[in-house]
Parts: sequence; structure tokens; C-alpha cells
Amino acid sequence: MINEMINRHNDFFDAMNDWFDLPRKFFDETEITKLMQSDVAENDHDYVINIDMPGMNKDDISLNYNNGILSVAGARKAFKDVAHNSSIIHRERSIGHISRSFRLPNVAANEISAKYENGVLTVVLPKQSTDKNDNSIKID
Repeated sequence: MINEMINRHNDFFDAMNDWFDLPRKFFDETEITKLMQSDVAENDHDYVINIDMPGMNKDDISLNYNNGILSVAGARKAFKDVAHNSSIIHRERSIGHISRSFRLPNVAANEISAKYENGVLTVVLPKQSTDKNDNSIKID
């Protein structure tokens, strides 16, 4: 009897999930982690970050490097492929703003480059040379 009640409960919420993506995924943090998935690589000369930002317009992505922190933000304002006179019966694509920050010290900020291609933002942050960052004082 209890299993039948639980199955009815799960069937009800599964049906709701299909239509409204609620309530199970309302607090599901794994959905949030799928946004702006990133790979950060480092070599002797620079850091390279690849960030998945599918569906974003290049003009709606902003980058800022300040005090050793790279901030990446993107926004979707509307979808042009949805007719204004149609009613959406199921929505998974979202409209809004998202951002992430990465702490990457000793970067030559004026040499940072970025490229957005096929939904992936690639940011190359060259490291400062040791000559520029060497604050040691020689004692005579």
C-alpha cells in the first residue's frame, strides 16, 4: 500500500516535471552547475579558460580583469525565434543574466585576448614576466 502511494506521488511529480520543471529541480543544484561550465588550463606562459556559453550573443558577453580576478558575465534578453503571437506550452531555455569569477594572479592585463566561437568563450590571460613582477631588493 505504501509503495503504491509513493509511486502515485512520484508519478504526479514526474508529470509536473515534464510540464513545469518543478518541484524536484527547484532546489537541484546540478542544474546550476551546467551553466557556464569551464575548463582552466595553465602553462608557463599563460592561463587559458574555455567557458561554455551556448545561445549567448557575443555582444551580450562582458569580460573584466581587476585585482587578480577575471569576471565573465553574459545575458539573454529575448529569443528571436519565438513568434510573438504563439503561446509557449513548455519552456527550458531561460532569459536572464549569469556571471562567474576566476582568481588568476600575475596576469598582464593589457595582453588578455578572448574569442567566442560555436558557443564557447576562450580567454587567454598571459602571465606577467618575472621581470615586471619582481619586487625583490638587492642588499649591498
